[in-house]
Amino acid sequence: MKKNNSILFLMVLALPGTSLIAQDLSQDILSKVHYRSIGSTRHSGRFVDFAVYEKNPATFYAALASGGVWKSVNNGITFTPVFDETGAISVGDIEIDQNNPDVIWVGTGEANNSRTAYYGDGVYKSTDGGKTWINTGLTKSQHIGRIILHPKNPDIVWVAAEGPLYSNNEESGVYKTTNGGKTWVKTLSVTRGAKHIGIVDLAIDPKNPDVLYAAAYDKERKPWTFNAGGPASAIYKSTNGGGNWTKLAGGLPTGVIGKIGVGVSASNPNVVYANIENCNVDSMSFDERWDLMQKGVNLPRGKQELGDEVWRSDNAGKTWKKVSPNGQDVGGGPAYYYQQVRVDPTNPEHVYIVGIRVWETTDGGKEWKTAFRFGGDNHGMWINPKNPKHFLLGYDHGMGITYDSGLNWYHPDFQPVGQFVAVGYDFDYPYNVYGGLQDNGSVKGPSTKRNGSAIRLEDWKTTGGGDGMFNVVDWSDSRWLYNESQFGPIGRIDQVTGESSRIQYDKMDRFAWNAPIVVSPHNASTIYHAGNKVVKSTNRGETWVEISPDLTTNDPAKVAGSGNVTHCNIVTMEESYLEAGVIWVGTDDGKVWVTRDGGKKWNDLTANIKDHPGHWVSRVEPSHFNSGTAYVTMTGLRADDFRPFVWKTTDFGETWKSIVTGLPNDPVCVIREHFRNPDLLFVGSTKQVLVSVNGGTSWNPLRSNMPFVAVEDLKIHPRENDLIVATHGRSLYIADISWLEGLTPEALKSNAFLFKPETRVQWARVSENNSSSLNYAGESEPGGVPVTFFLKDSVKDATIQIFEGSRLIYEVKSAGAPGINQVIWNYQERVRERTAEEKEQSRQQMQRFAGGGARGGGGAPGGRGGRGGGAENNWLMSQAGPGDYIVKLIVNGKAHEAGFTVLRDSWR
Repeated sequence: MKKNNSILFLMVLALPGTSLIAQDLSQDILSKVHYRSIGSTRHSGRFVDFAVYEKNPATFYAALASGGVWKSVNNGITFTPVFDETGAISVGDIEIDQNNPDVIWVGTGEANNSRTAYYGDGVYKSTDGGKTWINTGLTKSQHIGRIILHPKNPDIVWVAAEGPLYSNNEESGVYKTTNGGKTWVKTLSVTRGAKHIGIVDLAIDPKNPDVLYAAAYDKERKPWTFNAGGPASAIYKSTNGGGNWTKLAGGLPTGVIGKIGVGVSASNPNVVYANIENCNVDSMSFDERWDLMQKGVNLPRGKQELGDEVWRSDNAGKTWKKVSPNGQDVGGGPAYYYQQVRVDPTNPEHVYIVGIRVWETTDGGKEWKTAFRFGGDNHGMWINPKNPKHFLLGYDHGMGITYDSGLNWYHPDFQPVGQFVAVGYDFDYPYNVYGGLQDNGSVKGPSTKRNGSAIRLEDWKTTGGGDGMFNVVDWSDSRWLYNESQFGPIGRIDQVTGESSRIQYDKMDRFAWNAPIVVSPHNASTIYHAGNKVVKSTNRGETWVEISPDLTTNDPAKVAGSGNVTHCNIVTMEESYLEAGVIWVGTDDGKVWVTRDGGKKWNDLTANIKDHPGHWVSRVEPSHFNSGTAYVTMTGLRADDFRPFVWKTTDFGETWKSIVTGLPNDPVCVIREHFRNPDLLFVGSTKQVLVSVNGGTSWNPLRSNMPFVAVEDLKIHPRENDLIVATHGRSLYIADISWLEGLTPEALKSNAFLFKPETRVQWARVSENNSSSLNYAGESEPGGVPVTFFLKDSVKDATIQIFEGSRLIYEVKSAGAPGINQVIWNYQERVRERTAEEKEQSRQQMQRFAGGGARGGGGAPGGRGGRGGGAENNWLMSQAGPGDYIVKLIVNGKAHEAGFTVLRDSWR
């Protein structure tokens, strides 16, 4: 492992930045930031639904909770994302027109009501196989449970709108269009008092499309509790295409009912199944149970809900009977996250219940068993109507394809769709990236490969289990890794021996789902952890001391919440990079604190933040330049308040200034300040990365080649000047932001400006391990030294020269375009000028092979490989070695120069 004792210098000894005036940076400039998708893929995301063209099931679409829509035309061998540019970040359901497979419908906003369920903005339609999309409406529905297409009339579509997760609005219910989505009519409205009840599932009689079944879902979610059910949950039926609806009874359970899934047998539509979350409790009256549910508190000890039940009707919903054993949950686990029913298209007695596992009955419900040992936390399932042994399964870890009813599976590994929660890094060469994933533990992978080859799934290692959260590496010795899973079980991992030690402080009242871990930037043996209090260890977690009181509101009603959540916790914490003992803290109930003496005295800063909404504090970020300067972000995601909230203080929190100008109405997850330029700030929102080059006066999107996706964490590697992006749906990205550091007003006013190259390592060539051919290819950094420059106007003759001392060793000339240009010097140096015969041979060879193209403004000199053609073809070239170099940019006779260093790879 690489020891690095200079991290404190890197993080603290920062050069003063130039104060930037407000800039309306063009996307032509910012789009030159290139994000490398590095994976991982096997640690995948949540697949929620499939749309398969039944006449040719090799063509299908896979929908993800927060990773978009992916299309395969070859049975899942390869996939292409087709929904990235819509702006929608989450999908609830997808359907394909079986009469015209180019027509695709997508309902946005995940229908699984988990803590990680993101919102949508309505229903989208494509008529060209996913190439282009239009939003057809229902933009306030936020979460779509199901889309049903009329089997014969493509203009008729029904939608189950679940509505907001944390609030209440009228765009909940069943909607119908008869003109292909031009207009929508609400055909089923369910209310309980002033509350609009959402519809979570729809099913259609395939032989009589006038017959529909709808499942109403009476629930209420808050940041501190989840009321799983209510008296308005029920099944409704229409026999006239949704014109009228009747609430079904016939023996179905009533009282406090939660989520319901519905399935109709295609071979005998009189047979209908329902998976019902029965929240009632034996020996407890409705009033007693409903009172506890409304208060959002757990059941008394010894009391238990009736649980997840399967009900069956043999007469199209007139009467029902329970067909799952008493005392045994079939479905759910918890139900709000699952509750899907799939009936074998050829056999009404053969049913699958999709939940934490997949249950199966082959005798109409008399006996239930686990269908197969694959998946886990399952959400979507498609059964081939012509071959019911062939089906697709979507689950928290990815998707699977089987042709023998689950005996054998193929797990595609092409999609980088991991749902990362947080990201970390070390100081190895190349450095590694660490991250915690939703239900996929924690992982570690390389930021780049030495030989520039693809980053494969075999390059990733698992470093922790459960739901992965924070991963923090000792900056002085990357041997030591600290990470955790949900609710605070922190561990210390020896990355040399593989030994893992549980070091959680056992006297904490409670921990958040993701409890922050901090390694002090002043002493790597000192670490901090937090629940409702802050604890400190000076011996890498062997012992702990409390250094704060309860820093939350400690509201008894919120602390006692139900639904597998805890509340009134510290969720973000950082120690000042400049001054030991200055610690900033934010809580999930809206509190912001600072201590300036290592925890002896804590100052509550909350009231100083004017007009703050009391939302979840998503991040505190201390400045690298002034101990009293810090940034705070809040997210209203758990209140259905999508406004951005970002503040800055320069006086230890006595006063705060809002810095949200230019930020769109998307909740903010994270903010980071550049370690050498105080005016360069980055924000991660629920849709994208944004940047400010003027200290937050204004903001601009920095999405570039990334899709719209939730950005839950950002880190800036202080040695490599890389922006590391943790997305909740598209895994990890890395971008070289070294030239952004120098993007000052002076640079933008110049006719030409050369950005100083970062120090690079000339990687040694190493052999590759074998890897699967059915594998994602993560992008390594380009080999060589990126030389980036700005041109105000196009030029016909821009020259890049590389010098070793006073000796010119490389030169390339080409036209340059307005904006950002980049050329990669791949360590070539001149040996001698070619003879006339050699020049002719080189000319003929160049005619046979095209030169490389440039990244950056069209026609940037030299291209990524540094082959500029022209002058360098007159020279025999060799490989330059490590050392100090000077790069010169010559434009219109004026030279601009900067020094840089190439290091030898001594860390193999």
